[in-house]
Amino acid sequence: MMDIFSSTGASLLVLLVQGLFAWALWSLRRAFVRQEDYLLHVQRDTRREAATTRRLSAIEENLRLAPDTADMAGLHNELAALRGEIQALNVRISGLDRLLERLEHSFERQEDRLRLVPQGGATFACRTGADTAGGCN
Repeated sequence: MMDIFSSTGASLLVLLVQGLFAWALWSLRRAFVRQEDYLLHVQRDTRREAATTRRLSAIEENLRLAPDTADMAGLHNELAALRGEIQALNVRISGLDRLLERLEHSFERQEDRLRLVPQGGATFACRTGADTAGGCN
């Protein structure tokens, strides 16, 4: 009688079964994760989640400090009031500017008149009261 494990066909069959078994183990290795890799992945996810939580908390804090619509409306009203006050000041400044122009014109007329007055020492001294010995009072 012939032994089933001694034939060439049987050895090829055993080799084929071993190959299938090796391929199945290799496929399972890709389907499952080693514990060290899983723990590293969990640690990375935990760090990312903590960083995201910190950033989100910082953004929320900045939003709490940011002015809301009521604050912005108040600022808008204050700016409108300041605009009105600035316009009123511009009107006053232009009035003062006209007044200064009139004063400047008067001073220029006075200077022109003083240039036309003869430069007599006695007359000038008597007007100012500097020369009381000469008989001017």
